Amino acid sequence: MLNPKPLHFVFFLLLFWLTTSVSAETVNLIKSPQDPRDYASLTLPNQLRVLLISDPEAEKASASLDVRVGSGANPVDRPGLAHFLEHMLFLGTETFPEADSYQAFISANAGSHNAFTAYENTNYFFEVQPQALPEALQRFSRFFIDPLFSPEYVNRERHAVESEFQARRRDDRRRIHEVTKQVMNPEHGWSRFAVGDLASLSDRPESSIRDELIAFYETYYSANLMSLVIMGPQPLDRLQALAQEYFSPIENRQAEAYVDQAPLFVEGQLPKRLDMRTLRQMRELSLFFPLPAARPYWQEKPLNFLASLIGHEGERSLLSHLKQQGWATALRTSPAVDLENSSGLQIDISLTESGLQAWDRVTEQVFAFIQQLREQLPELEALYIEDQRLADLEFRFRDNPRSVHEVVMLAQMQHWIPVEQLLYANYFYSGFNPQSLEGFLAGMTPDNLLLTLQAQDLSTDQTEPRYNAAYSLLDLTSEELARWHHPQTAADLAIRSPNPFIPEDLALVTPTENPSELPVRLIAEEGFSLWHQQDQTFLRPRADLFVALMTHQALASAENTVMLDLYTRILNDQLNETLYEASLAGLNASIYPHLRGVSLQISGYHDKQAELLQHLIRAMQQPDINEERFQRVKVQLQERLINLRQEAPYQQGLQALYTALMTRWSSEDKLQALETLTPDQLQQFLPELYTELEVRMLAHGNLSAEAALSLGQSLKAELLAQTRPIQDVRVPVLRLPERTQEKQALSLLVESEHQDAALTLYLQGADKALRTRAAVALINEMISAPFYSELRTEKQFGYIVFSNLVPMVDVPGLALIVQSSVIDPSKLLAEYEDFLSRTLSRLRSLAPEELQAYQRSLSSRLLQPDATLHARSQRYWRELDRDGAFTTHLEIAAEVNTLTNEDLVLTLEQLLEHRLLIQSFGDLLGDKETRAADSAAQKSGKRLQALRSQGAFF
Repeated sequence: MLNPKPLHFVFFLLLFWLTTSVSAETVNLIKSPQDPRDYASLTLPNQLRVLLISDPEAEKASASLDVRVGSGANPVDRPGLAHFLEHMLFLGTETFPEADSYQAFISANAGSHNAFTAYENTNYFFEVQPQALPEALQRFSRFFIDPLFSPEYVNRERHAVESEFQARRRDDRRRIHEVTKQVMNPEHGWSRFAVGDLASLSDRPESSIRDELIAFYETYYSANLMSLVIMGPQPLDRLQALAQEYFSPIENRQAEAYVDQAPLFVEGQLPKRLDMRTLRQMRELSLFFPLPAARPYWQEKPLNFLASLIGHEGERSLLSHLKQQGWATALRTSPAVDLENSSGLQIDISLTESGLQAWDRVTEQVFAFIQQLREQLPELEALYIEDQRLADLEFRFRDNPRSVHEVVMLAQMQHWIPVEQLLYANYFYSGFNPQSLEGFLAGMTPDNLLLTLQAQDLSTDQTEPRYNAAYSLLDLTSEELARWHHPQTAADLAIRSPNPFIPEDLALVTPTENPSELPVRLIAEEGFSLWHQQDQTFLRPRADLFVALMTHQALASAENTVMLDLYTRILNDQLNETLYEASLAGLNASIYPHLRGVSLQISGYHDKQAELLQHLIRAMQQPDINEERFQRVKVQLQERLINLRQEAPYQQGLQALYTALMTRWSSEDKLQALETLTPDQLQQFLPELYTELEVRMLAHGNLSAEAALSLGQSLKAELLAQTRPIQDVRVPVLRLPERTQEKQALSLLVESEHQDAALTLYLQGADKALRTRAAVALINEMISAPFYSELRTEKQFGYIVFSNLVPMVDVPGLALIVQSSVIDPSKLLAEYEDFLSRTLSRLRSLAPEELQAYQRSLSSRLLQPDATLHARSQRYWRELDRDGAFTTHLEIAAEVNTLTNEDLVLTLEQLLEHRLLIQSFGDLLGDKETRAADSAAQKSGKRLQALRSQGAFF
């Protein structure tokens, strides 16, 4: 039996304090020493819990309201009702009746907004410029006071939910999630369809969906089931006044939270084996154990601790053992269910082809490891203390996350975590408790197992109707269960050892006099540059090291591109045990390919970075390209390239766009090149890679100039000793011709197995000037909200509707994108043309105050300060990639504020002259139309190739 520590008294005291307090009280939240913010908590007279956060340095204000009801409360005959309600609250209130009023206001104030429906809760959130917070809260609060549920939008938004459902029907994660429900207790809400579709949300003779929406809203959308968090630079008393003014009118209906009393699985349902045929090329083994509720143990975190032990990837770990057997490529373990009455632990293992054949033996090794945990339970305390120490370190030097992420997390936690521990709860390990661990391990047995196999070629005999997912439900044999109950333990399988990368030196480097506001170049040699800035802002014992090895060979052929990818995959596989240990200790490293070569990054605590860099350099010099490793990563790369065909049509369209204008080599080109590659060919290529390079390095953070120089010199001496320097390695961007010069519109065709159609209209800037980049960005700022509102909310063309900036290196561009199950690309293009024509007219007559509002909004986005040391490092690295100006965002923001109506009209007219269409027809057109589009695409492809041959690049 599990014996949770009694928390009832703590919760009772907290509840008593919250329900009797009307004014905000400053609370002593346990917070990081790095956290400068002030906090206050109150409960409004309507029983709405509120947390206020005053951050004088916040560049954005944000809020999140969490309602303690989700898809689990859907009526049995109305799947998706909670999700549909979430959609509807955005579409007008009595106070602000326009359907796009809220969205337009948020967008015009440099903001963003969204919502999600989970099983137990529904969360709504936004962020805006601080001065817009009062009006944003006013508009936001009305969702929960006087929503309209306008009949015309109820009917329209049903189609939006249907489009959302259709857009993800070929997503294997959604499909396996839905198939798994077929095994669960049908009396438990988790077993039911949660998204909703047109059929489940239609009117019926005896009732209208609108009436049921309103009834659901009035049942559960009650102030006593709500949690609100507001963060901004305003002082606490001002935030309190806003909370009281706008959220006190929410009605308290004295609602009771919906809690599913049924078990996830009924007695006798398990053990079971579930086989599902996937659309993607993959082989996955999942072991799921339903367990008792874990929430009473949130302070001890037994499931997190067990997951960290089973999912460990270091030396002699379960994953390392399975790799040595040639059975697995990856392993992930996590608490998969966390409900009030139940929880679950899931182990996901990515299998090789031989691992799929040996799935029962892989499962045996999992149970062998679990048996080790039971047998060595008392000895695990030292490892628990290590996890406790690492969590304390992470909390001590915690970065202040982006405000909108913080409020969303805290609004959810506030329902069940004492307010004083809200910030600390995820980092708090109260102490080693072998009894609770033993209790959870007792449920991790072969008899309490749902085993799932996922692969393309599994035999199946049933079909889940909504996602058309083929599956079989099988009994596990008595022989399999008997073997797993008494598994044979491998000699090389062991519970993890102490982590050697835990930082010891946490001191800050002595500040320099007159520090530079921007990185300084410490080494400026032909083919090698080292940039450095010692952090004087974030004051944490962390640093970032970024290195780019650039070569003209990277894009010279599809074979070279593929070999760079294989090289980095082999290195990461070879280094995995070391890199995993380092990542647990807060020191992350990666080696990855890019368009110009290979990069490596090390980020985290500065202590032991030099040792890790040496380790990476040695591996890069001497990669272990044995036959087994080569074949393993080759198959992984092949499957990734093949699986790109399963991406959503709009995503495939963007891939085709970048291939046509930048990368040149398509997935098919790479697959063809990969087919015949051998380990010997890769071995012969690598010396050529290091023959000629341009190398750029950035060291930023808690590092002195002397330390950075030492790292740079070490890199040069050990990795680049035989390398000739080169310069100016660039990625060419194809310049689109004016459409008036073309006999027909340039278009590409994406052949997709998805039933949805998609159209991407890419508009390319005329040049790379800062002013052009500013104007294109401002046009996107102005059109994004109305484009979404018109084509999604009003016309219901699809769930995926957006405009977006699509810069290619320094070349500005804009894309209009819709993925649809109801309208084909030719008709969509007419809609785009009409929208853009009206936009031109609007720009010509735009009032000065309107233009200024958009300029302020975009400038705010551009000038938003870096929230963390790593975010600043990444910005520096992007700027260094563009020749090291480091202030481009400031220069573009300055240009934004000087743009006129005439500038915007001219820019949009130029954009319309340089265009490329990427189309996917799905099931919406017949063979004749598809053949015509294919013929046009082939001609366009030849035209683009001719332009490339002519050197028509920026």
